[in-house]
Amino acid sequence: MKKVAVLFGGRSSEYEVSLKSAAAVLKVLNLQKYEIIRIGITKEGEWYHFSGDNQLIEHDEWQQEAVCRKIQPVIGESWKGFWLIEEGQKLPVDILFPVMHGEYVEDGCLQGLFTWMDIPYVGCNTAVSALCMDKGLTHRFANSIGIETTPSIQCRIDEAGSKAVADFIEKNDFPMFIKPLRGGSSKGIRKITNWSELQQGIKEIEKMDTCFTLEKEVVGFEVGCGILGNQELVIGEIDEIELQTDFFDYTEKYQLLSSTIHLPARISADLKREICYQAERLYRLLGCSGLARIDFFITCQGAIFLNEINTMPGFTENSRYPNMLKKKGFSYSEIIEELLRLAEEEKGW
Repeated sequence: MKKVAVLFGGRSSEYEVSLKSAAAVLKVLNLQKYEIIRIGITKEGEWYHFSGDNQLIEHDEWQQEAVCRKIQPVIGESWKGFWLIEEGQKLPVDILFPVMHGEYVEDGCLQGLFTWMDIPYVGCNTAVSALCMDKGLTHRFANSIGIETTPSIQCRIDEAGSKAVADFIEKNDFPMFIKPLRGGSSKGIRKITNWSELQQGIKEIEKMDTCFTLEKEVVGFEVGCGILGNQELVIGEIDEIELQTDFFDYTEKYQLLSSTIHLPARISADLKREICYQAERLYRLLGCSGLARIDFFITCQGAIFLNEINTMPGFTENSRYPNMLKKKGFSYSEIIEELLRLAEEEKGW
């Protein structure tokens, strides 16, 4: 029976999102096929083997002494896994499934550690994860292969008053969106219509990142394309976000108070084909593996602009990515099974 370690939490602004995603995955993993090991990482970066009820994870009540034992990753030994520190015992692992989002966990940091641990893991490798997390690098790569992106500029916080920023604003004019350069779940994003709002936005971003992106507003709507696979790809159904607010912020993403997700998207067959074509090109040329959700804007005139690439999108049973694959005949549990298989395939095991 293979030992699968599901990792959750982490030093990320998306810590709570990870808990909900991981709890959903744990509910459907096949206990007849896998031995499940649950690894929790606190906001402070401490690693624990968790042995309590899954509901404690979902409600962020998992950090209890009775059900947590401190662990550390093992590197350079003949066996693969974690070391139970106080007990002095081995915790072997065959596959790692990091159900984690955001900085420190989706940006290549963990993937680099997993590579040192020499254990197959679900998702993209270190380089791809790092590149996709950085919106500026993602856009520059897309432009290099002929895929258009929204007009944007990336700067350090201390460059907020630079001539480059002033020139960009003069050329493109307000309104714009300011975003953390490395982040997800729309945290830190805000619409700005003047210089004063720009300064307020920078102050907020300074709490979570050292750099920011300024992006010209696109008048249109957002669509997403989920992809599953390594060499042989399954491209999920395209979805569409219908907004009643300025943008798809953190609250709307996870509560849908006024927004609606249309699946399939209400776009022409030609636009769908082009979205799928561009998403597949990005996935293959970047070297993505396992999964990704690639998001685009479509303008009122039908132009397509890349927004971002998510290498570990939200993963509850009702999240956008699983729903895209469900339209192609995959159940939620089948998606998870396939991701575990793909992890070993990518590693060559």
